Amino acid sequence: MTLIFGDRLHKKYIVTAHRFKIFLFPAQTNPPIPEWALAEMRILGSAIDPTIYPTDTFITSSQYYSYPIVPKPGQIYEQLILQCSVEHYAFCFAIPWLKRGGADFVILKHIELAHKKAQGKVLVILTEPGDSPWLNRIPEGVDILNMSEFVSQVSHEEILTILSRLLVQLQIDVLHIINSRHVWEIVCRYGLALRQRTKIFASIYCDDYDEYGREVGFSRQYLGSCYKHITKIFSDNTTFPQLLQKTYGYNSALFSVLKSPVDIEHSVTANRKPIGHRVLWAGRLDIQKRPDLLAAIAELMPDIEFYVYGDSVLQSNNTAINTLEQLENVVMKGHFDGVENLPFNEFSVFLYTSQWDGTPTIVIAAALASIPIVASCVGGVGDIINEKTGFPIRDIEDVSLYVKTIQYALENPSEAENLALAAKKYVESEHAQATFELNLFNTEGYFNHKSSSSQEDFLCDV
Repeated sequence: MTLIFGDRLHKKYIVTAHRFKIFLFPAQTNPPIPEWALAEMRILGSAIDPTIYPTDTFITSSQYYSYPIVPKPGQIYEQLILQCSVEHYAFCFAIPWLKRGGADFVILKHIELAHKKAQGKVLVILTEPGDSPWLNRIPEGVDILNMSEFVSQVSHEEILTILSRLLVQLQIDVLHIINSRHVWEIVCRYGLALRQRTKIFASIYCDDYDEYGREVGFSRQYLGSCYKHITKIFSDNTTFPQLLQKTYGYNSALFSVLKSPVDIEHSVTANRKPIGHRVLWAGRLDIQKRPDLLAAIAELMPDIEFYVYGDSVLQSNNTAINTLEQLENVVMKGHFDGVENLPFNEFSVFLYTSQWDGTPTIVIAAALASIPIVASCVGGVGDIINEKTGFPIRDIEDVSLYVKTIQYALENPSEAENLALAAKKYVESEHAQATFELNLFNTEGYFNHKSSSSQEDFLCDV
């Protein structure tokens, strides 16, 4: 047994017990206060202030402090800063990753536009661990910093320190946060300092829900603490900003509806040739998209074939997926690489069963393809699908209502196709790339950079 302790004369000893005999050996240690400091304190205490004279009582109460050396955060910072090709960026997009999905498709549209139109370099920072199968879609010439490689090497606080220093040192004109938890937290902590040089924008889409059924998400957790630092918050639908304004009293001027763009010229526009009474379902096979509802609907419609495109990306409902795989009238097609690769023209109905959402790009793409849509009326889905443009399901838990509506759409193809054409016209007008670009160029501070917050703004918030 070996112990280290100190006596009242501030000496340390190593105590070794061996067969009940105790031996004391002085331990090599640093004095609590170096002699040069004590000498200066004696001079100052005698000539100027007696209270700082180093008495024996003061010396014995002092302890030696060794400043910890933690090199890893600095090493990570150095690796990241060396990957930056310039010292100043016009745009920085803070995102978690780039997976297959609607929100990630819109992220790419933002990055592409900034790369094409911005007067300066564009940076993308990935902040969450996870694979990014769409990373190769980022335009060549855009700098990419993959912070996710380092999140397991240091603490959460150290990651925030590294990120916050990067964001300040790189003198970014526009910081756009899209689903990056780390950067939301940084704006809450250091938003006042960050906005002195940088215009901060954020995109929000909808609530998420936890296991208790409570509304959760970035806007619920962070917005109340940092909204005053944000220039503008984009949302792809009208419903969610209105909900936040009603719940928390935010000024409506804080929000701007920026409808998700689609590539109209690359959409499925050929003549529709549905093959029999078949229903197309596509999306992530995760809890949000309600594959359990899909399975229940398919079970009640054994004479209708359901083709399911997609795989699990986040949380999955394994029971529902297993049920779908066992149903004879369900064909599981696996993942698809973008909505442009879905065969909308071959199906009579597109079915969408999400429990919560912003404005899903897959519904936009389906409308653009002129396929009749039966969709749960949640979030921004209602902006596209209503009684004049399709078949909205307002009681989204009523499986029998889905069944009746799908059956009606299949039995009344002319009416269904006319509604689909109306949905297509809406999307062509509201979700065109040109409309998306115009709205961003008309957003003050996004492309038309102006000076950062004034000294008056700083004083008001301190």
